[in-house]
Amino acid sequence: MEKMNKSTRVVGQEDRLLIAYTIRHQEQVLETNAPGEPVEYIMGEGQWPIQIELAMLGEKAGEQLVLHYKAGDDVFGRTDPERIVTMDAIDFKSEPDPGQLIEFNLENGEMIEGQILSVFADKIEVDFNHPYAGRDLNILIQIVSIL
Repeated sequence: MEKMNKSTRVVGQEDRLLIAYTIRHQEQVLETNAPGEPVEYIMGEGQWPIQIELAMLGEKAGEQLVLHYKAGDDVFGRTDPERIVTMDAIDFKSEPDPGQLIEFNLENGEMIEGQILSVFADKIEVDFNHPYAGRDLNILIQIVSIL
């Protein structure tokens, strides 16, 4: 069995990685890891959409990827108007703020996250689309190491 040199090892389907990343919409940073503190990422666990994982496959430690996705590319899905719902304010423990992300329990026990869009006297509008759905995204990924 041939030993693989670290410098030639590439990202595989179930590898554990240390990565640094930034996700932007236009110039706005939507998500990033803390500077100088890479995060662990496990390929194949569905942390990110398959399109992003496919871009990382075959890359080496030290590589930097710059990915550009248009809103219509369906990476995080398209905005579905049917996933924007109006709920009774009485169903909330306290009054949420617009932009706030809240976890909701579904009847089957699953959790789903929704973003508060609007708060009215007796109604609250909640968006259950992925927060990045329907957005043009620029994603920078630095593969720090393959564990």
